Amino acid sequence: MRPVPALLIMVTGLWAGGPATGGYPGAFARVGYDARSMALAGALLADINSGFLALTNPASTVHVQKRELGLSYLSLPLDRNLQSLSLAFRLPPTAAAGISYLRAGDDNIQGRNSIGEGTGRLAYAEQMAILTFANRLGSAFSMGLNFKLLWIDLEEEGAKGFGIDFGLLYHTPGGFNLALSIQNITGAYAWKVSTSEGENIYDEQFPRIISIGIRAPWRHFTFFGQTDVVIPAQESAITVTRLAIEDRVGERYFLRLGLEHTTLTMGVGLRYAVRQPLDSGVDYSLSMGKNGEGLGHIFTWRFNL
Repeated sequence: MRPVPALLIMVTGLWAGGPATGGYPGAFARVGYDARSMALAGALLADINSGFLALTNPASTVHVQKRELGLSYLSLPLDRNLQSLSLAFRLPPTAAAGISYLRAGDDNIQGRNSIGEGTGRLAYAEQMAILTFANRLGSAFSMGLNFKLLWIDLEEEGAKGFGIDFGLLYHTPGGFNLALSIQNITGAYAWKVSTSEGENIYDEQFPRIISIGIRAPWRHFTFFGQTDVVIPAQESAITVTRLAIEDRVGERYFLRLGLEHTTLTMGVGLRYAVRQPLDSGVDYSLSMGKNGEGLGHIFTWRFNL
């Protein structure tokens, strides 16, 4: 096995462990974009996830009021961190667009040679820029596309990639929603690796992920369900189920609990006023870790501009 892919598999496995997300190209982008989504087990495909519409489901971007901005920071054990930024805005009369950025990194990886001796510290960074476009297909339906540019910096090696996501959302006035998405309709990393024989060029295909989701409100509770079918390029498909519940306490406070396959997720949220009543918010989620690596913390800020 080439040393760079071997190290990348190790890193991606830590970034997104579990039965479906770790060990495949682009795993960092499947960890989660914001604290609310992570607290609710990533089951928000059918939700209108304010501040992170384009990242949750590109089709939901049409529900932006004017402009929305989301910022998040995730701190994990083993010196890992992840940051995201998402901006969505209306394109009257029926369309919307978004620009997003996601970065994951670790600058304290212990390097080893072929016999296990330490060779110093390695740095890793994986980044993704997303352009989103969405449009209404009537009063209840909307569709959207994400166009993704990805790149990896791994010491002296690197890779670049491109991917496309599709989303479809059925949204009712009462908040009972259904959604479908296909991630990585097309997409791969193109690696250029230096070897003793020269430069080696090869591709790593992103796994295709087909997801269906549901959102069902009842009194001050909201229930979420989602099923993801992950289809790697050369392996059998894997299915992951996500279930979650959100409890709205009064007008400003939220309690959240979820289950991603067998991993428990939880978090809290607070809404407050900046320019208009309850137009902004801060969310927190506790990451329990999927490989026994310890606890992590993610903070998110949302603003309606």
